Amino acid sequence: MRTDMLKSFAQKAKRRLVGKENLPAMKIKVISNEDAEFKSKVEELLLKDEIVTNPMHYLIDDKIFEHLDENEKERYLLSTLDKYTRFREQIENSEHASSYDKFCI
Repeated sequence: MRTDMLKSFAQKAKRRLVGKENLPAMKIKVISNEDAEFKSKVEELLLKDEIVTNPMHYLIDDKIFEHLDENEKERYLLSTLDKYTRFREQIENSEHASSYDKFCI
């Protein structure tokens, strides 16, 4: 289901780039730098012994995600990806980085 959704997002973005689809109304949202629960999830993913190829599968809250419309889902997915990237870089660059196995792709 999520693979189809990601494919749909990519197709819509491509249509917007070539001018075949109107741009959605833009909203700016400030993402908090302090999200201890989310950061702990990222740390758990980095500590896993197995290779995690789709960290979004573990980080997206399905209860929230299923009640969003298409544009909100896209925003939620991208903001989650942004937070994941930011926290992963923080963790990997911290003084304890050597204790984390980098198995998340």
